[in-house]
Amino acid sequence: MKTYSEIKVTPRTWEKNLKSNLNKTWEVYYTFYDKNHRDGTVIRFKGMNRCKTLHEKQQTTRFLIEEEIRNLNRGFNPITKIFEIEDENLITDFTPFLTACKIAFKSFKGVSSTLSDVENSMKHITKYAEKLRIENKEIKSISKGDMKQLLLRMSADGHSNYRINKTRAHLSRFFSHFTELDIFDVNFIEGIKKLEHTSAAKTIIRSDDDWKKFHKIKDLNYDVYIFLQIFLYSGSRFTELAAVKREDVNLEKSFFWINLKKGGKHSRAMRPINMSVWNFWKSLYDRALNDQYLFSFNCLPNDEPIQPNSMYDLSAKYLKLAGLEMTGYGLKHTFLNLVSKQFGISKAAEIAGHTNTKTTERYAIDWQEHQVERNIKIDISI
Repeated sequence: MKTYSEIKVTPRTWEKNLKSNLNKTWEVYYTFYDKNHRDGTVIRFKGMNRCKTLHEKQQTTRFLIEEEIRNLNRGFNPITKIFEIEDENLITDFTPFLTACKIAFKSFKGVSSTLSDVENSMKHITKYAEKLRIENKEIKSISKGDMKQLLLRMSADGHSNYRINKTRAHLSRFFSHFTELDIFDVNFIEGIKKLEHTSAAKTIIRSDDDWKKFHKIKDLNYDVYIFLQIFLYSGSRFTELAAVKREDVNLEKSFFWINLKKGGKHSRAMRPINMSVWNFWKSLYDRALNDQYLFSFNCLPNDEPIQPNSMYDLSAKYLKLAGLEMTGYGLKHTFLNLVSKQFGISKAAEIAGHTNTKTTERYAIDWQEHQVERNIKIDISI
């Protein structure tokens, strides 16, 4: 373990306003200890003796001492003249800002798409931290103002409010981690307001003509068509379906299990197999071997899992070939929209596995219109 003694100065009266001290040779010294120098090595340095006034000499000495302590706390070895990080996974008060973020990122858990999102934000955080020259600022010294300035610079460079809010959210995740390490008392990122952002209108299937286009996929690739039907009625994410194995499916009771990964927490959840696609589930179940993934390459059973992004790309490809300008998640939104129309927003939230209806309202696009339609028909027979 590296450590050092109290830092001292000769003359000992250097802080007193004695004119005689100005013409003396000053020197800072301390003893440094590490595993190779257990008895300690005396470190000496100057740098203040060219100052013209006593006050300037004192100020320079204080600055040199503070700088030396700062470097020592960040791992500087004055014997080897290099920074030596004893534990690359350890974040202390003195760890440089960007280094602390990189170390924290290694500990983050989540699905690959979420981690890729954070990684993308790190590129922006790195770029603007360097522009503001705070990349090497000690993490303990980083302020709410520093982070607000970083986001303001992003805005000035033309980044969308959506991207800035994303970066803010990921900064909050980093500072939540730092707060748990007692580097900060509170996560001050939460005190930075989100910017106004209106989500782009989501494209879903509404017309009979659109449904005809969707069913054309049957002739383009029947296996993909089966998968898209299953996905449409599942209320699940690509990430969740990609992990479904044969043993996760119970055809007799018409349900399947998914692995939920939210906020770094993992849990299992049961999802219904809709009667409209039960036969499709059965056909894949019968083709799969034990321990095989049900939806793998080309949406068929396989020993190896497929990446959720590949599912997303394949779905978008065939929807586009059929003449539908939408993503695979547009199918999920279509289903939630139809469920909310017939059974209400709460049922749609239940099927999607949302913990509150606020999330579902963003996807069940016409839910307010459907609610008004139902309310019009209320008759209390006065």
